[in-house]
Amino acid sequence: MKKNDYFIGECVDQSHDGKGIVKYEGFTYFVNGMITGEVGQIKCIKMLKNYGVGRLIELQKPSPERVNPKCHIYQGCGGCHLMHLSSKGQQEFKTKRVKDCMERIGHLEVDVQPCLMQEDPWYYRNKVQMPLGYDKNGQLVTGFYKQRTNDIIACDECLIQNKESNAVIQRVKELFVKYDIKPYDKTTHKGNIKHVLTKKGYHSEEFMLCFITYQKTIKHIDQIVETLVKEFPHIKTIIQNINERHDNVILGDEEKILYGKGYIYDTLLDNQYKISLKSFYQINPIQVEKLYQTAIDLAHLTKESTVLDAYCGIGTITLSLAKHVKKIYGVEVVPQAIEDAKNNALLNKIDNAEFVCDDAGKYMVELVKKNTHLDVVFVDPPRKGCSEEFLEHLLQANPKEIIYISCDVATQARDAKYLNEHGYTITHCQPVDMFPHTFHVETVCLLSRK
Repeated sequence: MKKNDYFIGECVDQSHDGKGIVKYEGFTYFVNGMITGEVGQIKCIKMLKNYGVGRLIELQKPSPERVNPKCHIYQGCGGCHLMHLSSKGQQEFKTKRVKDCMERIGHLEVDVQPCLMQEDPWYYRNKVQMPLGYDKNGQLVTGFYKQRTNDIIACDECLIQNKESNAVIQRVKELFVKYDIKPYDKTTHKGNIKHVLTKKGYHSEEFMLCFITYQKTIKHIDQIVETLVKEFPHIKTIIQNINERHDNVILGDEEKILYGKGYIYDTLLDNQYKISLKSFYQINPIQVEKLYQTAIDLAHLTKESTVLDAYCGIGTITLSLAKHVKKIYGVEVVPQAIEDAKNNALLNKIDNAEFVCDDAGKYMVELVKKNTHLDVVFVDPPRKGCSEEFLEHLLQANPKEIIYISCDVATQARDAKYLNEHGYTITHCQPVDMFPHTFHVETVCLLSRK
């Protein structure tokens, strides 16, 4: 097989990122957009030593789970990966992905529950950031960068970000055209507006708008702010973030509050949270409540329990657990996150949560040295998973249960293998679809001491 050759192939599986896996004459090809069981004509577009890359030219046998994507820029955008799959198909893909990782990486036989899907998987993202630029006709556009390029694919309505963000960003674009406010050009370093960023409180409906700029001022900003606040009463604050860098980092260090107090509020499992521009807050509020409630329900907590929440962020899991336990510790290495967590504890009048700014592994060492008794440990690490230092001292702490929440099941399976070899068994594994129409899946596992 050579580049530009054609062949008829059957998709036998899907990769972790949703690409079709096609075997032909003993060689593996990855083909975007193919679903397990489908047969089609494929063009070889790249040949490497161990695999090839193909493009689906004509589908000859479609999967019963294939649907027409609702989004008209789905193929070019790349932000969503599975919109051509039905909800049932996406559920099967995500459940299988978790099971495969547990078997292949963790060498564990785990009874993986069907992935918890979102009933209405549209307009769910509460945070949006869109770059600005010009199209080939010289018209100002907002949208998303095409994968591996600096080209913006114009998008006036994204089907997975909240509706109010779509409307506000569209109006902002009109006002920028009216006042001749130009987007920043990465090549010439001319122009001003880099991105428009929004956040929305799902329960509170409070709305934050941020202009990320290259220059320190925005022409006609008073008129723009006045118009937007009048037309969109849910806007509680408008911020200018100044980023003079020439790389791909989106937010700069300097901020100006143009309207309001510079933050909004939202609630999560009955607790209120203050959300600033740089606060981390879960993207999908509907599904994160399912995720957290599943984690709480799996743990056998009592009013006498002492609990650790490692990698706690701004304390959303910690504070959700607080009312169920006697004492809970939260540890996080990011200073701003811990400051937010402490403020959120005060905001909700929670006094049995103690937050510490430290590396989770080093903090675990200190807890073991002090012989701190822990009944349950919750972990929700970044994609790279838990550090070896943390896992080693977690075993020494010897909690009855570990609740492991993960945004990357591959590293979760790796860590679960280590814990399994040292006395813990996965007794429940529940995937949750936090990002419908993408290949991402969150997983919460209960590991019980043997």
